[in-house]
Amino acid sequence: MTAIKKWFGFLILAAISIKCQKEVAIPQLPYESKIIIQGIVEPDSFPIVYINRTVPYLSGTTDPADLVVRNATVSISSEEETDLLYLDSIYLQFDCKYSYFYKGNNVSKNNTTYTLTVIDGAKTHAATTTTSLKPVVISRVSYTPDFKDLYGTHEGVITYFTDIPEEDNYYRFEMKRKVFQSTRHVTGNGRDLLVPCLQEGDTILYTETGRSVYNDENLQGKEIQLVIEPALTHLVKVTVFIRIVSIDKNAYEFYNLIDGQKLAQFNPFVEPVFIFPEQFSSGAIGFFSSIVRSNEMSLEMPPDD
Repeated sequence: MTAIKKWFGFLILAAISIKCQKEVAIPQLPYESKIIIQGIVEPDSFPIVYINRTVPYLSGTTDPADLVVRNATVSISSEEETDLLYLDSIYLQFDCKYSYFYKGNNVSKNNTTYTLTVIDGAKTHAATTTTSLKPVVISRVSYTPDFKDLYGTHEGVITYFTDIPEEDNYYRFEMKRKVFQSTRHVTGNGRDLLVPCLQEGDTILYTETGRSVYNDENLQGKEIQLVIEPALTHLVKVTVFIRIVSIDKNAYEFYNLIDGQKLAQFNPFVEPVFIFPEQFSSGAIGFFSSIVRSNEMSLEMPPDD
């Protein structure tokens, strides 16, 4: 009888809760937009700087092309020269949209200090980085069909390399592979359909950059094994090309916050993560970082069932 009473009481509470549901319009508070700067210099490559503008959280769906700051004055200078960057774009066939960025005219050099200056209207933002990072050497790569994490069991790519001793190092995974019309994105988000911008028989080369970033805390000079779940599924054998990207502390801290913020959105047990200005003034968030890539190694992956 007690169990019946408890169940009956639960039904009453459930009915009350359903009747009490009500949609409430939340007014948008005053909001001051900031710019997000992601600047990268890599020896023997042209510098790239992504500049976008923030919008309020309740703005709804936004087109990334509308967030680009198109009229900024962007320059990168060293002791030898000053490079005035120009707005450029590339069409991303996998995403069916353009990616906009500011691109330099001069190839970056090794062991050089660069200063990025971004003028956005009446505001000026500046940061400095030095291209002195050392690349790691990947010793081998392997594949596992049973990589387990908090979200279940997945396939995984394992990359082995030795950490550079006696210095703080920060790493990010990078993988290139061919994408077909049948390729799907493992996380869904409306992208688990066939790639709409490809015709049957078409292939494109897709660069997948790891969402998470890693440091060498307690791993100084030791062998590191990174196990990464590929973001894309594949119905046929596919050859992937893997690199480890060494980044500096400024880029690491920014990407680590971004990753933590994403986890907090989907996991109610994770504390909210806020992103604050670091290198730049209070009017901008982001980083200006030097990077360097490791050697490239290939791996043949079986079909992902």
